[in-house]
Amino acid sequence: MKIAFVGPAAVGKDVASDYIAKKFNLAHIPTGDIVREYMTKNNLGELDRANVRIIAKKMRDEQGGDIFVRIALKDNPDDVVLSGLRAVDEIYTLKKLGGKVIALDAPTEKRFEWAKIRGRIGDHISFEEFKAIEKKEYENKDKNGQNVARVMALADFQVMNDSDLESLFKKLDTLNL
Repeated sequence: MKIAFVGPAAVGKDVASDYIAKKFNLAHIPTGDIVREYMTKNNLGELDRANVRIIAKKMRDEQGGDIFVRIALKDNPDDVVLSGLRAVDEIYTLKKLGGKVIALDAPTEKRFEWAKIRGRIGDHISFEEFKAIEKKEYENKDKNGQNVARVMALADFQVMNDSDLESLFKKLDTLNL
């Protein structure tokens, strides 16, 4: 079983992925962790959202638009949940391999609050900065750039994460995975 969670920043992709991974005994691989590990290993600067976005695009440009799917599936080809796919080729490759994609969404204000709580590098910014960064991530004419809107549109399922975790998990339980 191959599943991916997509959506904007701080929407709950990793929480949902952990839940599904545990439910179906799958490995959970956050693609953001792949980028951050690559950045750390190669001394490529700060691990903030803007730099992660730049390096991820560079990796896609140099190694192919689906590089993060290929890296993730190298050691876990069958039973995996990926979180954080952001480029169209990643979705096409995963679907070609029989994977299903779940788009999570939530109101921007909620996601901003969740981002502050998770405390990842670059999450301690103003609401206006959060929205400005998000705008850069949402649409991109470059196929290797982040294109959250298009990736979400390609999903097999759409789930609104606008309440508590119990409600999110109940919604996930209704999906035909």
